Amino acid sequence: MNVLCELGLPSDEATLTRLAKAVEAVRQGRVKKYVFRPSGKTTWIVVGKKRDYWVIPRLYCSCNDFYINVISRRKSVVCYHIIAQALAEKTCSYEVFNLSDEEGRILEEEWRRVDI
Repeated sequence: MNVLCELGLPSDEATLTRLAKAVEAVRQGRVKKYVFRPSGKTTWIVVGKKRDYWVIPRLYCSCNDFYINVISRRKSVVCYHIIAQALAEKTCSYEVFNLSDEEGRILEEEWRRVDI
């Protein structure tokens, strides 16, 4: 629950459901942190049901739930991937990958892909 307060999220039923999914994602080791060299750029990824989702902490996720329910319908302020990233970072429960900037450019093309 502390992570919800830190993110400024309500403790309503929908958010608690997202929190439960986020906890499960962290427990399953699905939160990844990519660090690219020499730039030092960092990218967070949460492995979802259908693909990997690019997360900008506290701000953005590339999943459909974020686009539909956060941006379009304004029914929520975050998806569970954003909560999972915050929880994983707070508890240091994520896998780190150190890659070259060139490898990062290739991966970013995949992460930015939009499923229609």
